[in-house]
Amino acid sequence: MYTGKERILCALQHEKADRLPVFDIINKPDMYTDLLHEDNYDSKGRPDVRLAKLLGMDAVTVHSKPYTCLIPPKDEWDSPDTFTDRFGITSRVMPASWPLGMAEHPFEASGAFLERIRAARVTEEDIREIREAVDEAGDEIAVFGSARGVFGFLFIALGLENMSIALYEEPELMREIIEAADAFWTELGLRLIGTGCTALYVANDMGMNGKTLLSPDMLREFFFPSLRKQIRTWKEAGGRVILHSCGNVEPILEDLADTGIDALNNIQVRAGMDLKRTKERIGDRVTLVGNVDATGIMCQKDKSKIADAIQNVIDTAGYDGGLIVATDHSFHEGVPAENVIYFIEKAKELGVFSSAGAAH
Repeated sequence: MYTGKERILCALQHEKADRLPVFDIINKPDMYTDLLHEDNYDSKGRPDVRLAKLLGMDAVTVHSKPYTCLIPPKDEWDSPDTFTDRFGITSRVMPASWPLGMAEHPFEASGAFLERIRAARVTEEDIREIREAVDEAGDEIAVFGSARGVFGFLFIALGLENMSIALYEEPELMREIIEAADAFWTELGLRLIGTGCTALYVANDMGMNGKTLLSPDMLREFFFPSLRKQIRTWKEAGGRVILHSCGNVEPILEDLADTGIDALNNIQVRAGMDLKRTKERIGDRVTLVGNVDATGIMCQKDKSKIADAIQNVIDTAGYDGGLIVATDHSFHEGVPAENVIYFIEKAKELGVFSSAGAAH
């Protein structure tokens, strides 16, 4: 019998365990109160692990304190519904936004913003929840420690319009900003690796419906050199990297694989991502994490459609073991808790490898 952590490690190495691992992000605060009978509004590591174990998942993502827009304890809020992080990004808490706030008032690229990034330091408090989660998890399930990718961080801080203008009008300033942001998030990742977490979960949303947020050429010129260096540094330190990107990233799939990532999440159905094409293009190098439709199939009552979608994902991408079964986003508001429980149980059932080596 494999542990959840062992299943995840096998999947990241394209090896077959007893079954394919099952994982997803839990973005439903009521699951903590209804199942654990405790509030986890502050995204604490130990409750994250306890809920993941209770649900039967093989891994859990636990957020580091600097994770952009992560809701802090209420005594750190600026007002009844806003808070500001160390970079000066103000976010508003909305009923359906948990565990994140929604960033407001994007910055302009400037020397002042650059210096704010350069002045930021990673502390022990920033990684405490991941350290506690690793202790709580033991060897039973894998723990993924969260960080932001540089593009994702700057997309939130500057907004797409300000960032795009600055890349054209002040490219050298943007290179300095990217370098400074890379230094901070790289250091955070190294500290997370030091906690013993199984992998880094790096949120770096680069897509929207149908295409990338910036042109592939702009991403290659400004952001991929930094990303390649960052991932090389993490891998040399013994880390593993799961890159999360919402949206359609088909035009840059090979670029992402070339960075050295171990896995790609979330291969979003409604953004136009095709699991079969993704598997054919990069599946021999990168483990795929996804891609059952979270906003459609997971939200409706007909559970047979959930089972069919899981089976299709397994048939398409799970034959060599290089798959972690998940939705194409998260267990979020609008997904009934009973569907979450069914999804996990059915994925575990269908993902078992037969004596012939195939999942069924």
